Amino acid sequence: MKNPIVKIIVVFVAGILVSRVFWLLGFFPNLFKFVINPGNCSGHDTMTIGMYLCSAMVAFKMLLGPLIFMAFIFLFRKVIFKFFNQFRPKIPEDFRFFLNPLVATLIFTILWAGSHFTTGSTTGIIGQRSFPAVIGLFTYVTTEYYIQIQIKLKDFFDKRDKFPKITRYLFAFLIPIILSFIITLQHRVSSVAVKEQFIVLVSLICGYLVLIPKKGKINLNQLK
Repeated sequence: MKNPIVKIIVVFVAGILVSRVFWLLGFFPNLFKFVINPGNCSGHDTMTIGMYLCSAMVAFKMLLGPLIFMAFIFLFRKVIFKFFNQFRPKIPEDFRFFLNPLVATLIFTILWAGSHFTTGSTTGIIGQRSFPAVIGLFTYVTTEYYIQIQIKLKDFFDKRDKFPKITRYLFAFLIPIILSFIITLQHRVSSVAVKEQFIVLVSLICGYLVLIPKKGKINLNQLK
């Protein structure tokens, strides 16, 4: 399979299948919201800083299960990668390109389903149950074409590297937060799923632009 467009389509379609088939795995991180009551913000006026901070805290408590699961995955990433890599030789060479994207899709499916288990039928940029496939597609593009990306963004990386790493990480952290504050500062937040997915994509891009080196692949062993 040589055609890059066909590969992208295959990765995306396979990602949708994985995210829909394994959506039920989100049931486990979703259970944490029954252990820790997220509460509500009924005592705060709308469109105030207090309301926003309260909403952020409620969201954090609801995401606690997926966040703990994500931390678990990060701590045991080497074991997880080793487990999946043992299947690589068994996959026909022409189809090995979608192993990493599908693993990324599976992991994100559990996290995403864990925080959207009862709202999976809603639609944002795409359906919530299909959205993890976008993460797999992002993984494929950024790992398959990282050299082309580094060449195209050479000037950006030259300017970026003039700033200390802590400053870059701070920007990558603050940009999605500020954007989320701006687009949700409403009496009643509209198009919730669209905005959630948009912020996730912005976070992905910001994180990628901070982490990707000027040359060579990202070394996961350095991400500690």
